[in-house]
Amino acid sequence: MKKTNILILFIFLISSQTFGQTFYEKIQDKYFNFFGEKEQFFVRFNVINYEDDSDDFKFLYGKKQNISLGYIFNDDLILGISSHNSYVDYRKNGEEPIHNGLVLYSRHIFIEYNIFTYSALDSVKVLNSPILNNIYFSMQRPFGKAGNHDYSENESIRIGFGLRYELCNNFEADVNYNRLLSGKINEGHKKGILNFGFAYSF
Repeated sequence: MKKTNILILFIFLISSQTFGQTFYEKIQDKYFNFFGEKEQFFVRFNVINYEDDSDDFKFLYGKKQNISLGYIFNDDLILGISSHNSYVDYRKNGEEPIHNGLVLYSRHIFIEYNIFTYSALDSVKVLNSPILNNIYFSMQRPFGKAGNHDYSENESIRIGFGLRYELCNNFEADVNYNRLLSGKINEGHKKGILNFGFAYSF
């Protein structure tokens, strides 16, 4: 009987226009507004990269195309998926290592956060510049095993920084550098990669 009375009281309160609006506004403020005023998606094409242990810039096309798709939260945080491969140098005893000789994974989940747009830093004037406001921290975790290996996703995590600068109408130039979080997977070398590309938000 007590459960029935509580249920009737709850239905009555929810159906009340005043309480209903207040209840909805609280939920909206707490959860829905976290996603920003409008939905925004993000696509990036990395067209050139340069690796620490390489001698030249490489143009990315065909199977080596590096495409990222993501969702933008509150203009500061991007969560998405990238379509590029992760590699490790292949070594045999007594032989020179083969650069990027083993493909590990074919996809990455990534997160990017604009560091200097945090509200607590608004009072620091030197940080309120167009360049600094577009610097982001990034982390990538691979998935989709692509080769015969025993390396885990966590061993292949990459971290880095980037700069995305709007050229016109949500079309942006993007430069980013990332490296392995742990060099153990590649005998101490963290395989840093510098990428140049373009991004578009819609």
